Amino acid sequence: MLHTENRVEEESAATIARRERIGLILLALFSTVYFGFIFLCAFANAWFASVTFLEVPATVWYGLGLIALALVIAGVYGRLSRAGPK
Repeated sequence: MLHTENRVEEESAATIARRERIGLILLALFSTVYFGFIFLCAFANAWFASVTFLEVPATVWYGLGLIALALVIAGVYGRLSRAGPK
């Protein structure tokens, strides 16, 4: 279906500031978890690779967890940024 309407959505400065704040908080959360992964890979590599769960190294589980966390954070951002002002 073709949409011929050109709608321009304008957002208030408060809405933009709220979305930026939410984005920065979620970025800080993900960056902290990611930094933990990099720290363990860089400074505790032997131990980190030796830890296993279901015969899969912890490095793999942590990496999969980072991917899942990124998806969850994207969903949380989408939900919170579309919610009304509080």
